[in-house]
Amino acid sequence: MSKLNIFKSEWLDVVFENRNKDYGAYELRKLGPKATNTALLIVTVAVAAFSIPQAFNLKLFKSSEPPKEEIAFTEELTLEDLPELPEEEEKPPVQEEAPRIAESKPALDVVALPEIKPVPKEKVVEEVEVATTEEATDKKKLIGPVAMKGMKGGSITTEGKWGTKDVAGSATGSTKGVEGGTGEGDRIFESVEINPSPKKGMDAFRKWIADNYQYPSGAIDAGVKGTITVSFVVERNGELTDIKVLKDLSYGTGQAAINLLKKAEKWNPGIQNGRPVRVAYTLPIRLDLTQM
Repeated sequence: MSKLNIFKSEWLDVVFENRNKDYGAYELRKLGPKATNTALLIVTVAVAAFSIPQAFNLKLFKSSEPPKEEIAFTEELTLEDLPELPEEEEKPPVQEEAPRIAESKPALDVVALPEIKPVPKEKVVEEVEVATTEEATDKKKLIGPVAMKGMKGGSITTEGKWGTKDVAGSATGSTKGVEGGTGEGDRIFESVEINPSPKKGMDAFRKWIADNYQYPSGAIDAGVKGTITVSFVVERNGELTDIKVLKDLSYGTGQAAINLLKKAEKWNPGIQNGRPVRVAYTLPIRLDLTQM
């Protein structure tokens, strides 16, 4: 057994002794070396058949082509031959504008300062003076009409000539009045010696109207603009009464002005003959939505 060569068929006979040699394993092991040698030979021939022609082709191509000569081009350049570059003009630096910040505006600052038109002095009602005893006898003095209410127990004798007698005029009777009266009553003046004015000044009153006027929403939607005119009476105590709209722009703009003036502070009353009197006042208020 020690002298057996594993590369010869004798070794196979020992391995497959008393075994089925027709099964196939015996034939495969017996033909294995031959198959390996055959495959190796085929691969060697194939590699040689592919590589040998390639080697010959490279050698033939290299011998047939003439060597290429390398030509170097050199040219001397001087600074005088270089073209002059045009000088670039220095451009001023562009100043970038800072981003603008949108200014917020008040929501309803739509009322311009009211235009106050004082009543001209020409409309002042002339004062009616009570004539003295001497002036009453002067026919050049004209006395305004006086309404008198008769009372029992009085008599009036007119001056004139009755028959052949000259009779001097006279009057007797009793008077009736209110103690401490001024003679002005409830009269409303259109112009006086000293016009009524807001206690904080007209500029402050204009600003108060502009800041507190409530622009009606309907007028905002309709884009209403223009001037509304209101009138009122400055009482002797400075209170604003009898507020009316003389010119309205509809959509509640006039009523908004009335509601605002009812909240106004008392004014300095108008003065006539050194006494406070009732004075009619006209106030235009300009509305403009474009000033928002």
